Amino acid sequence: MEKKEMIYQYIHNETIKKIQNDDFQNLGFDSLDIAQKLKMDRANASRLLNQLFNEGRLIKQLDRPVLFFERESLENYDTNIFIPSVLQKDQKITDFFRPVIKKENNIINSFSRYIINTPQSKMSIPVEQAKSAILYPEGLNILIIGEQGSGRLQFARSIYNFAKEREIIDSDQKINIIECLNYADQNPENFLRFIFGENIQSSGKAKKGALHQSKKNIVIFNNINQLPEKSSTALFNAILDHSFSPINSNKTIELTATIIATSSEKSMLNNSDIHRCFPMVIDLPNLSERSIMEKLVIILQYFQDECIKINQGIRISKDVLSCFVMSEYKGNLAHLRSEVRQSCAIAYHQHLKHNSFYLNINFDDISTQVLTDIHNIDARIEELHETLNLFQNDFLFFTPHQINPELALLYEINDNSETDKSIYINEAQEDLINQCINDINHASITKLNTTRSISVKQIYDSIYPIVKEHPLCKNEHLLYGLLVHISNVIIKFKEGAPQSLFAPLNRQIAKKEDYKLADAINKLIKREYKLTLENSEIDYIATYLYLSSQWINQEYIQMVLCFKNKRIADNYKVYLNGRNTKTYVESFYIDSTLDPNILEQKLIEKLKTVDRGKGVIIATDIKPIITLLEKENKIPKIYKLVKDISLQNLILVSSRIEALGVSIYNIQFKEEKNTITHSITNNIETQPMSLLKEIETKLLSESLTFLNPTKACQTLYMVLLNIINDLSIPYSDDLLIKFLFHTSFTIERCIKKEPYNYPKSKSLIKMYPALYETIDKNIQLIYEVFSVQFPLSEIGYIIEIFLPYLS
Repeated sequence: MEKKEMIYQYIHNETIKKIQNDDFQNLGFDSLDIAQKLKMDRANASRLLNQLFNEGRLIKQLDRPVLFFERESLENYDTNIFIPSVLQKDQKITDFFRPVIKKENNIINSFSRYIINTPQSKMSIPVEQAKSAILYPEGLNILIIGEQGSGRLQFARSIYNFAKEREIIDSDQKINIIECLNYADQNPENFLRFIFGENIQSSGKAKKGALHQSKKNIVIFNNINQLPEKSSTALFNAILDHSFSPINSNKTIELTATIIATSSEKSMLNNSDIHRCFPMVIDLPNLSERSIMEKLVIILQYFQDECIKINQGIRISKDVLSCFVMSEYKGNLAHLRSEVRQSCAIAYHQHLKHNSFYLNINFDDISTQVLTDIHNIDARIEELHETLNLFQNDFLFFTPHQINPELALLYEINDNSETDKSIYINEAQEDLINQCINDINHASITKLNTTRSISVKQIYDSIYPIVKEHPLCKNEHLLYGLLVHISNVIIKFKEGAPQSLFAPLNRQIAKKEDYKLADAINKLIKREYKLTLENSEIDYIATYLYLSSQWINQEYIQMVLCFKNKRIADNYKVYLNGRNTKTYVESFYIDSTLDPNILEQKLIEKLKTVDRGKGVIIATDIKPIITLLEKENKIPKIYKLVKDISLQNLILVSSRIEALGVSIYNIQFKEEKNTITHSITNNIETQPMSLLKEIETKLLSESLTFLNPTKACQTLYMVLLNIINDLSIPYSDDLLIKFLFHTSFTIERCIKKEPYNYPKSKSLIKMYPALYETIDKNIQLIYEVFSVQFPLSEIGYIIEIFLPYLS
């Protein structure tokens, strides 16, 4: 074996060992490591390592010493991974690991596949019930009721995984599912022998049953309604007694397992023992009862599952997807999955015939039943459009190597909605302000009869004349909330206890007028009760007055969306305003080519129109506007700039700006995301088909040795569209010809492991780092489709292709 291959095999084997031992911190190898381990000259080791890097087999980190990582083993560990060819000093190899798409369809990560945090969710209550039952001390037995195909067993698996996540059951425990249908027509003794165990009289040996083997675990009885009466009665008695006896034995064994049962018959609930056996009964909604977004997520999940199963890309248009979403399925989830699989099978047949790049799901691939079962369109069409308009592309693309971006978007929307809004306050405010907010929220729902005591009545008579002109007095609940707090402070003083648990505010948010009233109240208390309030209590009263006026007047920070793509901004506005939030989001468009002075004037006019006194959040991706807002200008400082215009981030922003007590000055957002995305769903029908065909037939078909010319053209065209979109440069036939011709032969050279050595590459990458990052990001699709890695020398040539087109 030549020395270069010896080095590669050593790094390959060591990388696998470290991955298996979760030793990710020590994955890198430098030339000294290799020279010492393989007993060779360090300079020679360094030269061979760089050769392996140039071939794309190793990843290089620009550190001291320079480290090398083996790409193939890392990508096999995480099929959703993308690592650039060169890592900077401040980057770690683990920064690029992403959640792996599991190929085992029976593995569900808790409740992550359920949309539970949108206002229309029908699964939010079942999920909350399940969590409550599992988290309850010692756990509660659960009965899941639902019609055939409603996903009862899948939901039971999710509950089991949730218990594992919360470490309520041992992570090493295996799921124990008992299919009661298997015992429907059998002698009940067989079922009882299986779950309770038996004492074998001939040998005197004891055989443990399923319940005995599952101590402190969860046992799932699927289709429990199918059990014969004798079997179900014996099982229910064991649950009620918390114990059971094996067959042919007088020994009593404690039942410590938690029981989850599923049933397709609601009539079971007529049995009085059912509610005693299963304190938590969860009724799963049918597919037809679920919201459009819930239904859409399920469909996208099924297409993602199919693409992983067959290891083949799938493309579907929004119009075709709409048919699946709007149709009704008598067999619920099981029926829907079979329809998705049937359409994939028909498309796969066409894929084999034409040797196409992916499975293209057309209207012809949808069954007649799906099309004829589309009913009640008018009632749901608006919700459908609002959801589909969140997707920027007309076609959705599924790949086995990473999660579909539209599905990931809906998952993230669901996750972002889950966080309690009070958490946002805690991040941005101090404890005293949080206490004010909690007190105001509590006061607004407290019955007044509980607060109108004699002591509060006395304080009311004293303090009301001071605050009677304040907006606080428009709401009697909030007024009495403040009086109760002051009363408690006076009581503490009389008992010798400290007035307040909080320190004075570092940053006061209340207005001067509020502090004047707080000082007046302090003087009154000093005069009538011989008590001087601490500074923190004065802060509390002033802050309470300020926040109460906000609560009453409903003054919130506003948000406007100003995108390059006006259509997307309008769609996002519709969605955000449909989430039942208090803040109304607006969208507007400004021509970015305007003279900067005119642009500034139009922006000022818009901000003044939108602002309601608390400031404006501006979410934009238009560079001239960003530049204008980031430098000194005439625009009043009543705005905050948001450059991450992803829908997930905008949902987070809209949740924070409506929180009580947040101001334009103290609101905090997370750092802008630096995610690597690949929009490979461009509309192929918009291709310059004749030119592509000409390149394919006249240039590529006669010259390429390893590649399918059609597949190469389609893939490279999509990569080019993504690159020019990121660079904001126009399409041209000249650029298309250069890019396709060069990169197709680059792939061939890399397959043959004969890449060009271009000395200027390193200097080009240093001179144009943003261009390099854009190219390196988007050619991931080439790596996925053709399983090759471009060395830096080849990327240098590609950089030169785009330089003449950059302004």
